[in-house]
Amino acid sequence: MFHLVNHFVSIKQNQFLRFVAFSSIFIIGFLPVYPNDSVNIIGPFLFFLIASLWSLEGPMIHKISLVFILHPLLAALNFLIEDIGLRLWIAGGQTAWMDLSVHVVTYGIRCGIWFAIYRMFCSSIPYRKTQLSLKLWLLIDCICLTPLFTMISLILLTPSDTLFIYPASFACVLTSLSTMYMTGYIAKSFNYELENQNLRLQKEYYLELENNQRQLRKLHHDMNNHFSVLLNLINEKEEKKMTDYLVKLTEQHQMTQKQFCKNSIVNAVLNAKYQLIAAENINSSIEVEIDHMVAIDDISLCSLFGNTIDNAIEAIRQSSQKKIELKARYYNGTFSYKISNTKDQPVLQKKQRFISTKQSSKDHGIGLETVRQIVESYGGTLQIDYDRDHFSLVVFISNV
Repeated sequence: MFHLVNHFVSIKQNQFLRFVAFSSIFIIGFLPVYPNDSVNIIGPFLFFLIASLWSLEGPMIHKISLVFILHPLLAALNFLIEDIGLRLWIAGGQTAWMDLSVHVVTYGIRCGIWFAIYRMFCSSIPYRKTQLSLKLWLLIDCICLTPLFTMISLILLTPSDTLFIYPASFACVLTSLSTMYMTGYIAKSFNYELENQNLRLQKEYYLELENNQRQLRKLHHDMNNHFSVLLNLINEKEEKKMTDYLVKLTEQHQMTQKQFCKNSIVNAVLNAKYQLIAAENINSSIEVEIDHMVAIDDISLCSLFGNTIDNAIEAIRQSSQKKIELKARYYNGTFSYKISNTKDQPVLQKKQRFISTKQSSKDHGIGLETVRQIVESYGGTLQIDYDRDHFSLVVFISNV
């Protein structure tokens, strides 16, 4: 169960806090729950919530969601195992040997169940850096409130014959497991979309590399001719013509591959987008200082750069003044990103969603919405400002 939690939300590296996290998970996982037991149903929930907020990393919504998903599952399993064990003990004669045997078996069953859950769901539950929006997390939490309050109500109001609440308890187990799987499925779907975007960016980059190689081969092929022309100009002492010829030759065969940063994947994306910027005759200033690997995964990082630059280029196409400024920096655990561009067209919004100038209406605002989800998934902030002539987007993500 400890590994399951660590897969969902990162546990802080402080040894004491890791001990707190491990202890709370162990206690909650093996704490027996009895009929009409208000202490062992409400107390562990509050204890688990406080311990998670204190000892786990990441956005608060991730920690709360972890508790809302796991606690009904824990309570239902602990109640069912304890109640079934009690029935076996009574049926076995209520001896000390039977009591010891039942406890050993029930603890073994708990371990086996959690091992099986981990093996079955470790690849399905949402990874701790998954990109889900705050609204989606809140929706998931609302779904989890049903099994949570159901289990609390069942334990507090248990009838004399506990068999009557077995079906509802099993339903809570199934609901919690289904919620874990559903959340992981949604997260994977979103991640696949980002991966596809990243693959498209890489394709653009490699096509540009191929074009550069063709230019280089052509340059080598024409080199003798160029040398002959330059030699004639030198012999004729035509310095101005020689200078002009060299300038044109340099512009014609200048390699477009640039080194923006040491992160090769981000550098590939920036190079691909830089070619689009150059093709649109846009003045650009790009300053990137993320040489050290940040905790933000490459897919999210590339999607952040790619979508915002695409939006800036789209806005500038209809602008008389064409300029893009991009700054990105990672320092002391904080990632900052700012991109601004000129514009002529007014900024349109519909239900807090920006409307772009793209012809396809289904693509309106998709890029910014993707960026917003990425930023929210890392607990960061996104700020958008604009006036008549400029549009800017600023991202801050700390503790990465």
